[in-house]
Amino acid sequence: MLTINPSVFGRVGVVLAFRGGFNLKSAQVAVAAPDVSWVRLKLDGQLFMRLWTRDVDRSIDHMTKILGVRPSGRALTPHMRHAPISITDLSIMNALVDNPIMPFDELVNSTGLSPKTIRKHLNTLLQTKTISIEPILGALTDSGELVYPLVIAGRVSMDEVRRISGEAEQLHYAVDPPVKHVLCRASSLPEVLSKIRMLENVHGVEFVTLSLDREMLFSTDLRRSLIREEISKLEKDRMT
Repeated sequence: MLTINPSVFGRVGVVLAFRGGFNLKSAQVAVAAPDVSWVRLKLDGQLFMRLWTRDVDRSIDHMTKILGVRPSGRALTPHMRHAPISITDLSIMNALVDNPIMPFDELVNSTGLSPKTIRKHLNTLLQTKTISIEPILGALTDSGELVYPLVIAGRVSMDEVRRISGEAEQLHYAVDPPVKHVLCRASSLPEVLSKIRMLENVHGVEFVTLSLDREMLFSTDLRRSLIREEISKLEKDRMT
């Protein structure tokens, strides 16, 4: 899944959690709503979603009307600065919306840009975290090595998380309240559970949750519409 820094579009990110026995139909309705970037339907029926919005309270009220219940929690993601964005950058983003890991040759053909130009702009977009690629994960089903997502609430550094969990990568985080979404690796389910218990005892950690998805849906329509809107703005600026 292609993740874009929402400040590129003058928006902020907020993650909402909804308790309840939701199903796939509920998730499909939610992801079609305005400003919704992705929806995760958890194994226990909870819904988590990320919004890219200009008005947090208005978006929350709208989702409450759609789902019939107010969120049980919300977390604002930090406003992240980004390098100046060009039409070339946006064209590359647009090409990656449906398949962010497409072969490089396909990206060249799709954008019509030179390989040198694409490498330069794509490296900058990734290094500045203007864009990132987030894996779509489901339940732990395969034997052998496990890659699993954790939600860690509280004030703890990634160095401390890695000291306990070993290989771990922060997918995204919120500051109000402080919550990290982390991708970890282990060799067995007992090892996963053992590491969770150790993380729960770290000073500053409020709780740790093994966050397994039944389904994850994301909105390509939102990404494309925001990219087109930003390209249109830049083209108008060129003409003035």
